[in-house]
Amino acid sequence: MMPTPASADQISWPADVGPSTKWTTYTRGNVGEVYPEIVLPLEWELGGPPSEEGWRVGAETVGFATAEDMGDEPWVITGVFGGYAYFNVGVMRLLGVRTPGMGPELIDQQFLGDADVPAYQPRDGDKNLKATARVVATAVKTLTAKSVPLLDEMRPKVAAHRATAPALDASNEALFGYIVDGLEGGLWAYLIGSHVIITMQATIAAGALADFCEKHLDDPNIALELTTGLGDVVSAEPAKAMWDLANETAAEDYDSAFATFIDKYGHRGPNEFSLNGRDWAAYPELATAAIDTMRGLDPTRSPHVQARRMSESREATVKSVKEKLGWRAARLEKSIANAAMWSRAREESKDLVILANQGSRHRYLELARRAQERGGVEDREGPLLLTRVEFEAYLDDPPSMVPTIDERRAEYDYLAGLEPPFAFDTTGHDGWAPPISTWLPRRTSETGDHAASSGTTLSGAAGSPGTATGKARVVTDPADPRGLEAGDILVAPVTDPSWTPLFVGAGAVIVEIGAAMSHSMIVSRELGIPCVVGVEDATLKIVDGAMVEVDGSTGSVKIL
Repeated sequence: MMPTPASADQISWPADVGPSTKWTTYTRGNVGEVYPEIVLPLEWELGGPPSEEGWRVGAETVGFATAEDMGDEPWVITGVFGGYAYFNVGVMRLLGVRTPGMGPELIDQQFLGDADVPAYQPRDGDKNLKATARVVATAVKTLTAKSVPLLDEMRPKVAAHRATAPALDASNEALFGYIVDGLEGGLWAYLIGSHVIITMQATIAAGALADFCEKHLDDPNIALELTTGLGDVVSAEPAKAMWDLANETAAEDYDSAFATFIDKYGHRGPNEFSLNGRDWAAYPELATAAIDTMRGLDPTRSPHVQARRMSESREATVKSVKEKLGWRAARLEKSIANAAMWSRAREESKDLVILANQGSRHRYLELARRAQERGGVEDREGPLLLTRVEFEAYLDDPPSMVPTIDERRAEYDYLAGLEPPFAFDTTGHDGWAPPISTWLPRRTSETGDHAASSGTTLSGAAGSPGTATGKARVVTDPADPRGLEAGDILVAPVTDPSWTPLFVGAGAVIVEIGAAMSHSMIVSRELGIPCVVGVEDATLKIVDGAMVEVDGSTGSVKIL
């Protein structure tokens, strides 16, 4: 029988790290898209340090943080507490503090939306003239750029790494060596750093457009309409290809077309940053299920049709706004083009990170399969609960480590039953994260009456313009859409590109975790679907089947 921990005091999760003593504010916001579930020890031991390194390189390259800001602590920007990944918002706020015209509030809005996070408290040293000069130089470079050379650098590096992947019939040592090299050999830190740099530049570009709209049009939210339906957003492309497979492909051509789809988009899927992620190449049945949700939908739901409609709407909005701006119209056009370029680049840089990780994932799955045949555990996640030393022992003698996996699984399940704090400041907890023993049991629709009453309006961040009224469909797993029908309002905890197919038929999207730089916002704007993100406890407060009214322009959700 699997052991059960008596209390949180018995748990010491192997992936947990110590918090920064200087930067004390942490949040699940934004990072929840990358690590929506408990961080697995083997993954964090191999990938955590290079992820932290990549973030530091990115922050220092953009210029808003310095080596002095980071100090000599091993963990500053990222952290794992009680098994859950957190992001240090204190460091990120420096981008707002040290960039003229931005401010920490804008950073919170871009990355966290309206989430409840401890407010920014000014400190000595936050303002730094040298850092500001570097950020200004980056901003000028960003806002005048005609292309993104860093993408041209990333693409061949990813291709080269994928080309060196050993065949799946190679030895255990070769397969695991490839995984280790991909994470610890410098590539992962480089890719994360590059993605951070491009993301920060996309933030600068989006912030500049919003600032322009606020100053000259008295409405920063118009920036959403001006960057809707841009086209060529890589994370939205699978949905278009799936639509074609579902509705435009002849039966005799389907197998060949599906193989082409997997070859191009097979690296995407649920929990795609994880070695245990279910990418469409390894789990093609998930892609098939997503394609099936699009069969027979009204042709007006086609992503191609929606894209044209949103493009036409955007062009009409641009024309109307330009007439009001007079001589400033040319500047607006440049700002829109700039924000669009960096938004696309941000999505492609993330896609490249995931593409690079696919080879490691498939080789891990092969190692797990081999171990299972020799007496190891059946589930593919179990071996990732081990540390590196334990995993190597597991490959040598699978049965010997099964008790350790069972014990770790019991601890995992215990933590999964708790509600991690969305944000916290360590100064209120003796310089540490809130003790696990103080966390409340995770709430579900079955654990109590959390539903919002009729007439209640929930608030979030405006994600994609437009309004929609329909039946709410609460979905927690993209592979199990629970009867989502055309026109229903999709309510989700957090989304990644594996959710994109479900957006196509939805009347609107509501997400608990997300902000301006989140996947749900970017893809919703591309597909022309009203979207509100950062709606706290949406999956609890909105009852499955309830009628709701969504306003993606104001960020409001009304229970009817």
